[in-house]
Amino acid sequence: MTSKNKFRTIFLLLTILTITLFESCTTANPPADTSSTTPGLTVSTVTTTSKGKYAPKNVVAIWVETSAGVYVKSLLINAGQRKSDLTKWMSISKGNTTNATTGATRNSHGLITASWNGTNTSGIIMPNGDYKVCMELTENASSGGYTSYTFTKGAAEQVQTPAAVTNFASIGIKWVPLQ
Repeated sequence: MTSKNKFRTIFLLLTILTITLFESCTTANPPADTSSTTPGLTVSTVTTTSKGKYAPKNVVAIWVETSAGVYVKSLLINAGQRKSDLTKWMSISKGNTTNATTGATRNSHGLITASWNGTNTSGIIMPNGDYKVCMELTENASSGGYTSYTFTKGAAEQVQTPAAVTNFASIGIKWVPLQ
């Protein structure tokens, strides 16, 4: 292989790599945001469709549970009149939205972000230990995609960027110790 052909081959491979990287980081699938320095938990994700009956309209919930599955606090609820379609969230939280960011049914998919200051619904700081951040989304008049991730509330910073799952992509989970 001549030097000219080697150069062309390397150039072609670099072009393909650049295009692949660019396509994986478009606004439809941006990289997870783990840049927050605010103490507490920050969760970000890009919601995606499962082509449900009401798509692209969707309802979504993000909440925190203990590692044993005991409800701690809702962080974000976008559901309006369709809260009952968030079956896992309703079952554990009984619809509690105390101090949560709330909103209407979402008209489309995109980036959502939620945060947790380490307290329960009564404002009491929870003890250090393992917790789960849970996410549920549906585009139907019934249950939909659900996932959860364990993180440690403690003295050490923790960052997770899990792989995409049904209804959730570009997931970023970051714990910054409380002051």
